[in-house]
Amino acid sequence: MPGWRGSGETRNRIVPTKVLVHGLAMFGLMTIAGRAAAHHSFAAEFSYELFGAKEGEVVEVHYVNPHTRIFVAVTSEDGEAEIWDAQSHAISTLLRAGWRRDTVRVGDNVALEGFLGLDSSRKIWISKMTLEDGEVITISAGN
Repeated sequence: MPGWRGSGETRNRIVPTKVLVHGLAMFGLMTIAGRAAAHHSFAAEFSYELFGAKEGEVVEVHYVNPHTRIFVAVTSEDGEAEIWDAQSHAISTLLRAGWRRDTVRVGDNVALEGFLGLDSSRKIWISKMTLEDGEVITISAGN
């Protein structure tokens, strides 16, 4: 039989190079597509026109890619506690800008300014953050 070698009960199939190359190409495309779907554009979640400020206590900090996320308990105008999802750049970008693991910690009170989420979602893209000690951290795309 063409494409087979060996004899008797033990035959090993020769994998043609063409099949191997196509398989590796498909694996590569699936890997890239998965990563592309995980990241989204700014405009998919935030408004370029709605800018606001929120102040509250940090309840969670996630240094993850593609965006660092800080969850802040904010008291609404009705006196109710709301959890806001404050997002920023990737870890590597923040590290280059001088952030450390302890720059923002659970329990810290912070004041945030930034672009608000679409559809009245409780999201804010941080452009400036003031820490409890008064330190102001400006976060821009250039950092």
